[in-house]
Amino acid sequence: MTSDGTLTARLTRIWESALGLDDIEPSENFLDLGGDSMTATTVIAGIRGEFGVALPLRALFDHPTVAELAEVVAAARPSAVAAGSALKEDR
Repeated sequence: MTSDGTLTARLTRIWESALGLDDIEPSENFLDLGGDSMTATTVIAGIRGEFGVALPLRALFDHPTVAELAEVVAAARPSAVAAGSALKEDR
């Protein structure tokens, strides 16, 4: 699980807004909360706007909890990509 509590909190707010719910826990499943493909599109757009990360819609269905999706977002963030590029150059 990502140690970036701020990322998780921001991602949770995106889910809560898209789903019209309050107090979503990081371990709750998107589909169990009433999520569908239309809501998933809203979540993915929110992630793009909030974090500058373009994830495929499938990412939400493959990682259906805030905790799981936070890991994907953290790995895809521009700072993570830049760090990965720097590591490759050092080899």
